[in-house]
Amino acid sequence: MISQEEDIFSVTIDLPQGERLGLVLAGGVDTPIEIKKVQDGSVASLSGLTGGLQIMSVNNIIFAPTTTHHDAIMALTSSSVLNISVKRKPGSAKKRTDDKEKTLAIEAAGENMDDKEMKDMSYGVKKTDIGSTLSIYLQKRHALNNFHLVEVTSSLWLAGWNQKEPALMNKFHVGDQLLSVNGQPVTTVAEANTIMEMTPSGVELLLKRMPLAAEYKMHREKEAEDWGMQIRQNRLVDVIHGGIAWTAGLQPFSAEFAEKACSWAITQVNKCPVSVLCRSTDVIWSKINSGKTDALITLQPSEFVNILSNSLLEHPHYEDFVARS
Repeated sequence: MISQEEDIFSVTIDLPQGERLGLVLAGGVDTPIEIKKVQDGSVASLSGLTGGLQIMSVNNIIFAPTTTHHDAIMALTSSSVLNISVKRKPGSAKKRTDDKEKTLAIEAAGENMDDKEMKDMSYGVKKTDIGSTLSIYLQKRHALNNFHLVEVTSSLWLAGWNQKEPALMNKFHVGDQLLSVNGQPVTTVAEANTIMEMTPSGVELLLKRMPLAAEYKMHREKEAEDWGMQIRQNRLVDVIHGGIAWTAGLQPFSAEFAEKACSWAITQVNKCPVSVLCRSTDVIWSKINSGKTDALITLQPSEFVNILSNSLLEHPHYEDFVARS
């Protein structure tokens, strides 16, 4: 929540447990404490903080000329709820406007680019690890009605997105958790859609990358060597003791969903998506063997994937929302 008056404004942040603020500071003792850098997709970024802002106070602790760099850090880590008062430098507001316009121009230009160019210029999208948090900015027309979200365990999960919308390509994964829309936490589909509908132009999505997933790297010396696992459709059925998959740490029923053990479903192979509706074992094996002697498989709890796929099938145009295998 932001309150503002002229060039000084305050930001109230309720820092989620385990999350970092995402700020790098500069200055201290006769030099104003400033935000040197804000990590993309961080809590600070989504709260409206940017590099170049001078911090005036934190939770009513005034940053005086005698405030040290260490004092500032201690103040910003003293509580999970922070009220941060900051001051803009002259001209910084115009820069933010210019940056936003540049972003929109890049995204619009992306519609005429090939897939590689679009991937390279995606705003707010980086190669991220499983469980990491990232922010993605989209124009309203690209976001509204183009996602299939599912409510599971009091959270929102991405089951699919419009495959015909170029602006959405290479940004999302089945099983991503949607945390907030335009900085507002969401736990229901209605909440997410309402915020998207009310926004005048851009939509900022805060996601957690496949937090229920596990990833395993496997290597074999020869292409003919057996991977040591049994697969039926897109499900992992068994792992041979002492085999390659076993050595890589893969276990057949080590997944957990809703506090219960279950099997794994394969949702990506070598970073390429596997449709949650895939019913062909041969397709899965073809993807695994495409890496010759190396394979990287991403799995998610089968019970969770079942919920996503069943919900997706209820969509009147579900074929358009299925991540292609």
